[in-house]
Amino acid sequence: MAPILTALVLTACGESKPAVCSDVEALNASVGNLKDVNVSENGLSSLSSDLTQVKSDLNQLRTDAKSQYQSQIDGVTSAVNQLSSSVSTAKANPTASSLAAVASAVSSVDNAFNSLQGAVSSTC
Repeated sequence: MAPILTALVLTACGESKPAVCSDVEALNASVGNLKDVNVSENGLSSLSSDLTQVKSDLNQLRTDAKSQYQSQIDGVTSAVNQLSSSVSTAKANPTASSLAAVASAVSSVDNAFNSLQGAVSSTC
């Protein structure tokens, strides 16, 4: 009986993961793209495009997670909104200071995402 029970448990573990797992994987890739952008005047348009993808992935995660991981998702959302604001400022006035603010905001998004990823890791 024990081998059958073990087989059933192992089979259950192999079942598909919750949607939030694939959402976090997608968000991981889009946040990775943000980190890969060379923050300079010429990189701002690429950063804007990548930011659009991050927002899309984050919205999908918010939908699939419902209220689960809400505080972590809110943290990422807040960091993404700050990055969006910093990018807009840097596009309008690309100074060393505004570009540094963009780089700092990208780092904040990454940190917030890492917190979210840690919270979701027990589910995925």
